[in-house]
Amino acid sequence: MPKPIIAFNKIPITVLQGFLGSGKTTMLNYILTHNEGMNIGVVVNDFGDINIDSKLIKSQSDKQLELTSGCICCSLKTLDLQEAIDQFVFKGSNIDYIIIEASGLAEPRDLALTLRTTLGQKVRLDGIVTVIDAENIEKNAAKHDIARDQILFCDFVVINKIDLVKPDKVQDIRQMITSFNPRVRVLESTNGQIDIRLLLDQDLYKSRPLPGADQTGKTNDHSNHLHEKYTSYSWTSPQPLHPMRFQDFVNRKLPTNVYRAKGIIDFGLKGHSRKYIFQLVGVRPELVWENWDQKPLTEIVFIGQDIDKNLIEKELIACIDDSPDKQLEGNIELKLPQKADL
Repeated sequence: MPKPIIAFNKIPITVLQGFLGSGKTTMLNYILTHNEGMNIGVVVNDFGDINIDSKLIKSQSDKQLELTSGCICCSLKTLDLQEAIDQFVFKGSNIDYIIIEASGLAEPRDLALTLRTTLGQKVRLDGIVTVIDAENIEKNAAKHDIARDQILFCDFVVINKIDLVKPDKVQDIRQMITSFNPRVRVLESTNGQIDIRLLLDQDLYKSRPLPGADQTGKTNDHSNHLHEKYTSYSWTSPQPLHPMRFQDFVNRKLPTNVYRAKGIIDFGLKGHSRKYIFQLVGVRPELVWENWDQKPLTEIVFIGQDIDKNLIEKELIACIDDSPDKQLEGNIELKLPQKADL
């Protein structure tokens, strides 16, 4: 198996939010039955508020549903959020991933702030996914601030139920979404069916074999339309990158059909000769540093749909530092991000 670019020790958490009737639970069921071999811990407001497929339920108690897929579901009716998360992160737990299904009326601003600032040492926020109902999103967004805020405070928007509307309306919805959140990553689905590799950070970067996938990240099985457009692209450079050029690339030039990126970056002297760990989830880039334990080398993986590899390569080559032995121009001091705590 190829050496992983980054190995995270913390369990990733994804939030699934959306207005009432958007199809969150349908998508959750799909994820649980297409979990790529992961054991998933699910946190919901109340077992009675969702409709987990009865064929998935192995056993039930007041606090937990044990699912046949190896997943476990916890209810916030009897536990607070931290207690529910603690159900999955104890020593010896086999949970690989946690999904929180937020109430359709949960305040997305408060939820995003809480998760990004108060999570424990054993878990990390991966992404916030908003599911919207293609038939009713325009009406909901016009009448309810929460429906608009759910688009503002997220990393991915999934336009669900596209089979119920005309293609022109889907394009109108995309324009509405980008008017609220111009850089958000937008996907489409029918009956909550989505290629979960685009939404969940499921150790893709450890090169775990995926069903039907070749070495490029494309699936060989084109019978399933969900996987046809899934692509990944890896780029390596022994030359240091210029930090300001790379920042501009991430903030302004990275195409929105790149949903995820992760890697190790060498900024050379301009980066204080330290290793930088880069991660992009939707619109949210993060950069932390640690010391090199090997020869400096930039390695980045990009995940998305219909990725233009030539375009990304061109932009990355433009980020290569042509004066790596000099400090930043104009005596600018690169402000160090936080030290990595993986």
